[in-house]
Amino acid sequence: MTLRFTISADHRTVHGTEHVVFHPDRPVTELIFRLTANTRPTVAEGNRIEVTGAEAHPGGGHYRFTPANADPTTQGGLLHLPLARQLPAGSTVSADLAFTLTLGRDSFDRFGTAGAFAYFGSAEPLLAWERGFGWHEEGMIEFPAESATSEAMNVDLTVVAPASDTVIMSGDPADPPKGGATRTWHSTIAAARDVSVAAGPFSVRDITVQGVKLRLGAPDANIRDALVPEFFRAITELAKRFGPFPFPSLSVARLPANGGGIEYPSSILMLDGSRLVAVHETAHQWFYAMVGDSQALHPWLDEAFAQYAEELVNGTQQRDAGAVSAPGDVDASTESYGSDMQRYYFTTYDKGAGALAAARDAAGPAKWDAALRCYVAHNAWRIANPSDLRAALTRLAAAVRVLQKAGAL
Repeated sequence: MTLRFTISADHRTVHGTEHVVFHPDRPVTELIFRLTANTRPTVAEGNRIEVTGAEAHPGGGHYRFTPANADPTTQGGLLHLPLARQLPAGSTVSADLAFTLTLGRDSFDRFGTAGAFAYFGSAEPLLAWERGFGWHEEGMIEFPAESATSEAMNVDLTVVAPASDTVIMSGDPADPPKGGATRTWHSTIAAARDVSVAAGPFSVRDITVQGVKLRLGAPDANIRDALVPEFFRAITELAKRFGPFPFPSLSVARLPANGGGIEYPSSILMLDGSRLVAVHETAHQWFYAMVGDSQALHPWLDEAFAQYAEELVNGTQQRDAGAVSAPGDVDASTESYGSDMQRYYFTTYDKGAGALAAARDAAGPAKWDAALRCYVAHNAWRIANPSDLRAALTRLAAAVRVLQKAGAL
């Protein structure tokens, strides 16, 4: 995938282009893209995406949209590009898209502006395909959370930003030379499901942690430097448990906005007050970025694991029998929660993490940790499903019973 974002001088508008080359593993008659910025809560914050042009090759007619529970003032939640004919598995299909992203102010979301900063993630139309499954056409969700499914792909990312901005983004871009009204930042990522970009007057620090190039950007040096030990610890401790850090670099943008943290492959957006979630968001580099999942159908496979990893590293694990036995299956789709955000977060994060901790106790930490490392290694750069986790736990019957009781397997 080749992506290009051009950020306006006032940070309120981003013009984007996208080129995708796709090799489906089953016959297809169309391409479907998810328009993440058109969810109801995102649009309510002043954000949205508008597709201004789209064409598949070989194309079969004009593109169309379906609502998929998106905000009714938008084009819709899913973009459909018809093909000239049904193409067999293994064919080469490509698409070219143009779009405009509008950014709101101070939004608690993955899109927005805050003071002199702009930020956006999952901003491009996301190809909604899963190998072995097909197209994901689940509805957009009604509260801030992830609900996309994207395969890992080679990404070439270019960002054109005002000359006074520093850009913190997925990949490891070199600082471009100064001069002129804009500067162009460029990176390549060998395997990314989506990307994030933040632009503004960042104070930047570059360090290396266990061979990983870590770039931290924040509104001032004190905020920036406070993050250094947090991410040093996160990368070091998580690598001990789950294997080497999945990417050669990690870019972290600390923003003066309200919220927590939002993960992307090789990058993290951290909103104000999010220092304590550094481990959680870094854990997502293993669970979601490397070991993918359908965030629409099985969100616990990244969120419960990231919460579990956070609590394990921070020493805050709670084996709350009440949480683990609370009503609701851990393996529930995001859409199934409707507008009940609290139930989603409790079941997916708290109950899910508690079930994983209880399963570790039941299996024995050494056996459990070894099985999880095998699960990560076997499912790297794939989209995993609960059946893949169960296969990794075949010899840990006690752990499987715990997860079954919690409705995770």
